[in-house]
Amino acid sequence: MASSESAPAVTPFRGHTCRDLYNAVFESDVPEQVVRQLPSQSLFMVVKERGIESSADLIGMASLDQCRALTDFDLWHGDSLNEEALWRWLALADEADSLELLQKLVKFIDLKLIAVLIGRYVEAKVFDEPTEQPPGPGFHTPDKGYTWIGIKTENPDHHFLLARLLALIFESSAEVFYQLLATPSVATVTMLEEEAFGERMKRLASEGVPEPEVAAAVHAPYSTAEALRDIKEASHPKVVEDIRAVEPLVYEARSRRMFAALLGEVSDHEAFEMEFTYIMNAAVVRWGVDFSEQPKVLELAEQVKGAINLALEKLTKDGAATVKAAYTALGLEKLYRLGLTELMALRNKARKISLEAAEKIRDSNQPAFSAVACAREAFPVMPLFLNDDGTIIDEGGALPSGTKPIGTLQAVQTVSALIEQVS
Repeated sequence: MASSESAPAVTPFRGHTCRDLYNAVFESDVPEQVVRQLPSQSLFMVVKERGIESSADLIGMASLDQCRALTDFDLWHGDSLNEEALWRWLALADEADSLELLQKLVKFIDLKLIAVLIGRYVEAKVFDEPTEQPPGPGFHTPDKGYTWIGIKTENPDHHFLLARLLALIFESSAEVFYQLLATPSVATVTMLEEEAFGERMKRLASEGVPEPEVAAAVHAPYSTAEALRDIKEASHPKVVEDIRAVEPLVYEARSRRMFAALLGEVSDHEAFEMEFTYIMNAAVVRWGVDFSEQPKVLELAEQVKGAINLALEKLTKDGAATVKAAYTALGLEKLYRLGLTELMALRNKARKISLEAAEKIRDSNQPAFSAVACAREAFPVMPLFLNDDGTIIDEGGALPSGTKPIGTLQAVQTVSALIEQVS
């Protein structure tokens, strides 16, 4: 690997999607250096876009800290270990046809997660004197009969992966191996998961993922009156400086017209990208989306952009401010909070409709029923078949299924009018 002094300068990333970042890595003369300069979350999104199974090359070039962050993002469903995802990581050595990645994984992964697998699937028998007689069928010994291990899983792939992992750990460090085998006797699987989750949250905080209490503050109500006052007083929003911009969060999801116009007008794109990254990570935490479910993260990004777009429309509608002036005075966070406050008002209106009343018009007024159901969601959306102006998309007599973000004042008015048809 070339030294930092002799390596060519890396062009700053601007407007990159996951594919752009991947191409930038392998078009470089020093791909490893480019990978290691990426924010861990950007690298994670590239890996997820390609698939873990197809990303052995990227993971192999990443630093241990980056890899640890990748597993922090990928191995959890809520506050529980996503075991299937962990098995996929253990199988990476097969994709690379080399044990190097598995050896690397043992260095960066939280070993408490391996202890969870041991607690669930491994039975260990330890003897003061070695014995040649296995304590049961399927047991094997790594240390000439002092310790016998039985792996209790009916999945042959998982059996192989766990056996190979334990063998590699024993060969690398017998001390760590014995400590892991002993862990289930002093801590339950639940205790191990809870401790690992707590440490994971602390690590993610350093990656720009706020704690739940901080994420809640990013979603606090913010009124139009407050926004107009702040614009009039030419207030300056707080600056997000302690995290790195994750460009795929900004550029992978589609943007509404005013959001896109603002992005074209700002002079400091990095500051814009950092603040949007912070808001998005707060939204992921607030709305309970798993980072590992990238399509849902990108859907949420469209919703966040929609809320910001909605706020920009509201503030510029009567000439109270320009798009640029609104952003300069408020920043993205207050714009998001303003748009979200409008959406929450719509949600409250929809939730005043009883489920019984909504059910009565399910067949006779499908647009109104669907609009109410979508607006009642934690983060309100609208039916995919409904255009912002209220016209219906009809595909051969059937209404397309699915939802889409609410991102314009016209859409809010359309959904609100449909809700009133039910009340």
